[in-house]
Amino acid sequence: MPLTPADVHNVAFSKPPIGKRGYNEDEVDAFLDLIEQELSRLIEENADLRQRVAELDAELADAKKNRGPVNAVKAPVVPEPVKAAPPPPAPMPVAAPVAPPVAPSADANLQAAKVLSLAQEMADRLTSDAKTEAEQLLANARANSERLVGDARTRSEAMVADARQKAEAMLSDAQTRSDSQLRQAKEKADALQADAERKHTEIMATITQQRSVLESRIEQLKTFEREYRVRLKSYLESQLEELENRGSAVPVDGGEFSDNASGNGALLKGGK
Repeated sequence: MPLTPADVHNVAFSKPPIGKRGYNEDEVDAFLDLIEQELSRLIEENADLRQRVAELDAELADAKKNRGPVNAVKAPVVPEPVKAAPPPPAPMPVAAPVAPPVAPSADANLQAAKVLSLAQEMADRLTSDAKTEAEQLLANARANSERLVGDARTRSEAMVADARQKAEAMLSDAQTRSDSQLRQAKEKADALQADAERKHTEIMATITQQRSVLESRIEQLKTFEREYRVRLKSYLESQLEELENRGSAVPVDGGEFSDNASGNGALLKGGK
Protein backbone atom coordinates (compact mmCIF):
# COMPACT_ATOMS: atom_id res chain seq x y z
CA MET A 1 0.00 0.00 0.00
CA PRO A 2 1.60 3.33 -1.08
CA LEU A 3 2.28 5.93 1.56
CA THR A 4 0.38 9.19 1.06
CA PRO A 5 0.73 12.62 2.69
CA ALA A 6 -2.63 12.00 4.38
CA ASP A 7 -1.21 8.87 6.01
CA VAL A 8 1.75 10.87 7.30
CA HIS A 9 -0.54 13.68 8.46
CA ASN A 10 -2.97 11.35 10.26
CA VAL A 11 -0.39 9.06 11.83
CA ALA A 12 -0.61 8.87 15.62
CA PHE A 13 1.97 7.40 17.96
CA SER A 14 1.09 6.01 21.36
CA LYS A 15 2.78 7.52 24.38
CA PRO A 16 5.44 5.38 26.08
CA PRO A 17 4.54 3.70 29.37
CA ILE A 18 5.34 5.47 32.59
CA GLY A 19 9.03 5.19 33.32
CA LYS A 20 9.95 4.42 29.70
CA ARG A 21 11.91 6.75 27.46
CA GLY A 22 10.26 8.44 24.45
CA TYR A 23 10.97 11.08 21.83
CA ASN A 24 9.95 14.71 22.09
CA GLU A 25 6.41 15.10 20.68
CA ASP A 26 7.07 18.54 19.16
CA GLU A 27 10.21 17.37 17.37
CA VAL A 28 8.45 14.25 16.04
CA ASP A 29 5.50 16.35 14.81
CA ALA A 30 7.86 18.83 13.12
CA PHE A 31 9.71 16.00 11.41
CA LEU A 32 6.42 14.42 10.23
CA ASP A 33 5.32 17.79 8.84
CA LEU A 34 8.60 18.04 6.92
CA ILE A 35 8.14 14.50 5.55
CA GLU A 36 4.56 15.33 4.55
CA GLN A 37 5.67 18.45 2.66
CA GLU A 38 8.52 16.67 0.89
CA LEU A 39 6.28 13.70 0.01
CA SER A 40 3.61 16.02 -1.42
CA ARG A 41 6.23 17.81 -3.47
CA LEU A 42 7.66 14.54 -4.78
CA ILE A 43 4.18 13.31 -5.71
CA GLU A 44 3.47 16.55 -7.58
CA GLU A 45 6.84 16.36 -9.31
CA ASN A 46 6.23 12.73 -10.29
CA ALA A 47 2.80 13.68 -11.64
CA ASP A 48 4.41 16.43 -13.73
CA LEU A 49 6.99 13.97 -15.00
CA ARG A 50 4.29 11.45 -15.91
CA GLN A 51 2.38 14.16 -17.75
CA ARG A 52 5.53 15.16 -19.60
CA VAL A 53 6.25 11.54 -20.54
CA ALA A 54 2.64 11.18 -21.73
CA GLU A 55 3.04 14.27 -23.89
CA LEU A 56 6.28 12.89 -25.32
CA ASP A 57 4.57 9.55 -25.98
CA ALA A 58 1.77 11.40 -27.79
CA GLU A 59 4.30 13.30 -29.89
CA LEU A 60 6.07 10.05 -30.69
CA ALA A 61 2.77 8.44 -31.67
CA ASP A 62 1.99 11.39 -33.94
CA ALA A 63 5.42 11.06 -35.52
CA LYS A 64 4.79 7.35 -36.12
CA LYS A 65 1.41 8.17 -37.67
CA ASN A 66 3.07 10.67 -39.99
CA ARG A 67 5.44 7.93 -41.13
CA GLY A 68 2.48 5.92 -42.56
CA PRO A 69 1.67 8.15 -45.58
CA VAL A 70 5.35 8.58 -46.26
CA ASN A 71 5.81 4.81 -46.42
CA ALA A 72 2.83 4.64 -48.76
CA VAL A 73 4.49 7.16 -51.07
CA LYS A 74 7.78 5.30 -50.77
CA ALA A 75 6.56 2.33 -52.86
CA PRO A 76 4.51 3.63 -55.81
CA VAL A 77 3.18 1.20 -58.40
CA VAL A 78 5.76 0.96 -61.18
CA PRO A 79 4.21 0.13 -64.57
CA GLU A 80 5.51 -2.98 -66.22
CA PRO A 81 7.86 -2.35 -69.15
CA VAL A 82 6.18 -2.54 -72.56
CA LYS A 83 7.16 -5.67 -74.35
CA ALA A 84 8.71 -5.24 -77.80
CA ALA A 85 6.32 -5.90 -80.66
CA PRO A 86 7.16 -8.84 -82.92
CA PRO A 87 8.95 -7.84 -86.16
CA PRO A 88 6.71 -7.35 -89.15
CA PRO A 89 6.70 -10.09 -91.71
CA ALA A 90 8.01 -7.87 -94.36
CA PRO A 91 9.93 -4.70 -94.14
CA MET A 92 7.94 -1.73 -95.10
CA PRO A 93 9.12 1.78 -95.25
CA VAL A 94 7.40 3.42 -92.39
CA ALA A 95 7.98 6.60 -90.51
CA ALA A 96 10.08 6.41 -87.39
CA PRO A 97 7.84 5.85 -84.36
CA VAL A 98 7.56 8.64 -81.89
CA ALA A 99 8.81 7.57 -78.45
CA PRO A 100 6.10 7.69 -75.77
CA PRO A 101 6.57 10.26 -72.99
CA VAL A 102 8.49 8.96 -69.98
CA ALA A 103 6.34 8.60 -66.80
CA PRO A 104 7.48 10.73 -63.80
CA SER A 105 7.97 7.68 -61.55
CA ALA A 106 11.64 8.38 -60.83
CA ASP A 107 10.99 11.92 -59.53
CA ALA A 108 8.12 10.68 -57.40
CA ASN A 109 10.29 7.95 -55.90
CA LEU A 110 13.08 10.42 -55.21
CA GLN A 111 10.67 12.89 -53.59
CA ALA A 112 9.08 10.15 -51.54
CA ALA A 113 12.48 8.95 -50.42
CA LYS A 114 13.44 12.46 -49.34
CA VAL A 115 10.16 12.94 -47.45
CA LEU A 116 10.54 9.54 -45.82
CA SER A 117 14.14 10.31 -44.88
CA LEU A 118 13.16 13.65 -43.37
CA ALA A 119 10.24 12.06 -41.50
CA GLN A 120 12.48 9.27 -40.26
CA GLU A 121 15.12 11.77 -39.15
CA MET A 122 12.48 13.88 -37.40
CA ALA A 123 10.95 10.83 -35.75
CA ASP A 124 14.36 9.58 -34.66
CA ARG A 125 15.30 13.01 -33.40
CA LEU A 126 12.02 13.44 -31.52
CA THR A 127 12.30 9.94 -30.12
CA SER A 128 15.90 10.52 -29.08
CA ASP A 129 15.10 13.92 -27.61
CA ALA A 130 12.08 12.55 -25.77
CA LYS A 131 14.05 9.59 -24.49
CA THR A 132 16.97 11.81 -23.47
CA GLU A 133 14.67 14.29 -21.76
CA ALA A 134 12.72 11.53 -20.07
CA GLU A 135 15.93 9.89 -18.89
CA GLN A 136 17.25 13.26 -17.72
CA LEU A 137 14.01 14.03 -15.90
CA LEU A 138 13.97 10.57 -14.40
CA ALA A 139 17.62 10.87 -13.37
CA ASN A 140 16.98 14.31 -11.89
CA ALA A 141 13.91 13.03 -10.08
CA ARG A 142 15.82 10.00 -8.79
CA ALA A 143 18.77 12.16 -7.73
CA ASN A 144 16.44 14.69 -6.11
CA SER A 145 14.55 11.91 -4.37
CA GLU A 146 17.78 10.31 -3.16
CA ARG A 147 19.04 13.70 -2.01
CA LEU A 148 15.81 14.39 -0.15
CA VAL A 149 15.82 10.94 1.38
CA GLY A 150 19.47 11.40 2.35
CA ASP A 151 18.75 14.82 3.83
CA ALA A 152 15.72 13.48 5.66
CA ARG A 153 17.75 10.53 6.95
CA THR A 154 20.57 12.84 8.02
CA ARG A 155 18.14 15.19 9.76
CA SER A 156 16.35 12.27 11.35
CA GLU A 157 19.60 10.79 12.62
CA ALA A 158 20.72 14.21 13.85
CA MET A 159 17.39 14.76 15.60
CA VAL A 160 17.50 11.29 17.13
CA ALA A 161 21.10 11.82 18.25
CA ASP A 162 20.22 15.24 19.67
CA ALA A 163 17.16 13.83 21.43
CA ARG A 164 19.23 10.96 22.81
CA GLN A 165 21.92 13.40 23.97
CA LYS A 166 19.32 15.63 25.63
CA ALA A 167 17.68 12.62 27.28
CA GLU A 168 21.03 11.37 28.57
CA ALA A 169 21.87 14.86 29.84
CA MET A 170 18.50 15.14 31.59
CA LEU A 171 18.92 11.66 33.06
CA SER A 172 22.43 12.50 34.24
CA ASP A 173 21.23 15.78 35.75
CA ALA A 174 18.34 14.03 37.47
CA GLN A 175 20.70 11.35 38.79
CA THR A 176 23.09 14.03 40.05
CA ARG A 177 20.26 15.90 41.76
CA SER A 178 18.96 12.69 43.27
CA ASP A 179 22.40 11.76 44.59
CA SER A 180 22.85 15.28 45.99
CA GLN A 181 19.45 15.20 47.70
CA LEU A 182 20.14 11.75 49.11
CA ARG A 183 23.53 12.89 50.37
CA GLN A 184 22.02 16.01 51.97
CA ALA A 185 19.23 13.97 53.54
CA LYS A 186 21.75 11.47 54.91
CA GLU A 187 23.94 14.26 56.28
CA LYS A 188 20.90 15.88 57.90
CA ALA A 189 19.79 12.55 59.36
CA ASP A 190 23.29 11.88 60.68
CA ALA A 191 23.40 15.39 62.20
CA LEU A 192 20.00 14.90 63.83
CA GLN A 193 21.04 11.51 65.17
CA ALA A 194 24.32 12.92 66.51
CA ASP A 195 22.48 15.84 68.12
CA ALA A 196 19.93 13.49 69.65
CA GLU A 197 22.69 11.26 71.00
CA ARG A 198 24.52 14.29 72.38
CA LYS A 199 21.37 15.58 74.09
CA HIS A 200 20.64 12.10 75.41
CA THR A 201 24.16 11.91 76.81
CA GLU A 202 23.83 15.35 78.40
CA ILE A 203 20.43 14.51 79.88
CA MET A 204 21.67 11.20 81.21
CA ALA A 205 24.73 12.92 82.69
CA THR A 206 22.50 15.53 84.33
CA ILE A 207 20.18 12.84 85.64
CA THR A 208 23.14 10.84 86.94
CA GLN A 209 24.56 13.94 88.62
CA GLN A 210 21.20 14.80 90.18
CA ARG A 211 20.81 11.22 91.27
CA SER A 212 24.21 11.32 92.92
CA VAL A 213 23.28 14.56 94.66
CA LEU A 214 19.97 13.09 95.83
CA GLU A 215 21.63 9.89 96.98
CA SER A 216 24.19 11.95 98.89
CA ARG A 217 21.38 14.00 100.44
CA ILE A 218 19.52 10.84 101.34
CA GLU A 219 22.64 9.44 102.98
CA GLN A 220 23.03 12.68 104.91
CA LEU A 221 19.41 12.49 106.04
CA LYS A 222 19.84 8.87 107.04
CA THR A 223 22.97 9.75 109.00
CA PHE A 224 21.15 12.65 110.66
CA GLU A 225 18.25 10.33 111.47
CA ARG A 226 20.55 7.78 113.07
CA GLU A 227 22.38 10.43 115.04
CA TYR A 228 19.11 12.05 116.06
CA ARG A 229 17.70 8.74 117.18
CA VAL A 230 20.86 7.98 119.17
CA ARG A 231 20.89 11.40 120.81
CA LEU A 232 17.15 11.26 121.50
CA LYS A 233 17.49 7.81 122.95
CA SER A 234 20.39 8.93 125.13
CA TYR A 235 18.46 11.97 126.27
CA LEU A 236 15.38 9.97 127.10
CA GLU A 237 17.41 7.37 128.92
CA SER A 238 19.14 10.09 130.92
CA GLN A 239 15.80 11.64 131.79
CA LEU A 240 14.39 8.30 132.83
CA GLU A 241 17.45 7.60 134.90
CA GLU A 242 17.15 11.01 136.55
CA LEU A 243 13.52 10.41 137.32
CA GLU A 244 14.28 7.06 138.78
CA ASN A 245 16.96 8.58 140.98
CA ARG A 246 14.65 11.30 142.33
CA GLY A 247 11.89 8.89 143.08
CA SER A 248 8.38 8.60 141.89
CA ALA A 249 6.85 10.63 144.80
CA VAL A 250 8.71 13.89 144.22
CA PRO A 251 6.45 16.40 142.47
CA VAL A 252 7.71 17.62 139.23
CA ASP A 253 8.16 21.43 139.06
CA GLY A 254 6.39 23.05 136.15
CA GLY A 255 9.26 25.43 135.50
CA GLU A 256 11.77 22.65 135.43
CA PHE A 257 9.61 20.70 133.01
CA SER A 258 9.40 23.80 130.86
CA ASP A 259 13.19 24.17 130.94
CA ASN A 260 13.59 20.54 129.99
CA ALA A 261 11.15 20.92 127.13
CA SER A 262 13.03 24.00 125.91
CA GLY A 263 16.28 22.05 126.10
CA ASN A 264 14.76 19.22 124.11
CA GLY A 265 13.59 21.68 121.44
CA ALA A 266 17.06 23.19 121.25
CA LEU A 267 18.49 19.71 120.96
CA LEU A 268 16.16 18.91 118.10
CA LYS A 269 17.08 22.17 116.32
CA GLY A 270 20.77 21.49 116.82
CA GLY A 271 20.27 17.99 115.34
CA LYS A 272 18.86 19.46 112.17
